Amino acid sequence: MAALITGTGVAVPPNVVTNDALTRIMDTSDEWIVSRTGVRSRRFVDPGTSTSDLGAQAVRSALADAGVDPSEVDAVVCATMTPDRQNPGIAGAVQHKSGLHGAAVFDLRQQCSGFLFGLDLADMLITTERARTVVVVGAEVHAGYLPWGDAWDIVLGRADRSPTDDERALATRHRAWSVLFGDGAGAMVLQTRPDGPGLDFESESGILGSVLRTDGAHADLIEVPGLGSEQRPYADEAQIAAGLHHPTMNGGGLYRLAVETMPAAVREVLKTTGFELDDLGLVVAHQANDRILDGARRRLGVDESIMPSNIGHWGNTTAGTLPILYHELREQGRVAPGTLVAFTSFGAGAHWGAVLYSEPENPGST
Repeated sequence: MAALITGTGVAVPPNVVTNDALTRIMDTSDEWIVSRTGVRSRRFVDPGTSTSDLGAQAVRSALADAGVDPSEVDAVVCATMTPDRQNPGIAGAVQHKSGLHGAAVFDLRQQCSGFLFGLDLADMLITTERARTVVVVGAEVHAGYLPWGDAWDIVLGRADRSPTDDERALATRHRAWSVLFGDGAGAMVLQTRPDGPGLDFESESGILGSVLRTDGAHADLIEVPGLGSEQRPYADEAQIAAGLHHPTMNGGGLYRLAVETMPAAVREVLKTTGFELDDLGLVVAHQANDRILDGARRRLGVDESIMPSNIGHWGNTTAGTLPILYHELREQGRVAPGTLVAFTSFGAGAHWGAVLYSEPENPGST
């Protein structure tokens, strides 16, 4: 029994925002952003489009790619750090909007590592025979999270005006993290490997193993300090005025831990499954920052052909990054039969790990 990826799909919004567009509302430049992050552009939804809307769109696309009817789906695993609202999570909304009536749903909040943990959960459901078909989706709408206030019309090129002094000051104050993010969603369909005559599967295909780690001692590296049960009242004007609804980030600490943990997790999952680094065809890594990716490549001893990057045109889509990148690689023909793929990520919490996957030599039919 093995969990196979039989379909992928993505949903990205139409509004492209370049670095030059951001210079209209904050003190920055294309060179400043690219040199620190690798991001050149990102996508944002129109007002009224929610995370579950993007997630459901990605799910429908993945089901079509897999040739799977919605009635066949046993479970849906959703990962996000930007839910439609604080409560409930998005999994029920994604299930409903995707027409997956009756499927069990799970909401995961491992932030940038949410999709990775979702892959492992889907694999457990399938290998324990609790499900035959599971959809995993990572979706984010960061637009409402960003401190650009009424300057959004300028960012999107829909107003011919300059920002107020207060708007520029607020956007500039938070530029270190706000320039990173974009909106997007990706989904994968995972199914039981079919057995039967005429199906010439290699014995080592599908999800082969995983390594998942959490260390709550590092939770303060990136966090939103307000708007939670730690506060009383849960939300008030004072917290908003103090900016406690915006993330705080220790960039240096995040860099050091991510560059250390992702390569270590990849090496560990290879060792536990009996493979060597030279066996790897692809490392699909979380796309948080190109500097982190460069450091992880050096630590792991691979180049960009093995650990590719797409953050330049999507930005950091948090839980959506792994499925969006993998979908692109499949479309480019880079996931050939027999390719050994390591998925890896590091996210706030802190959560990290790696999942090892082998593309079947003969996908057969499910």
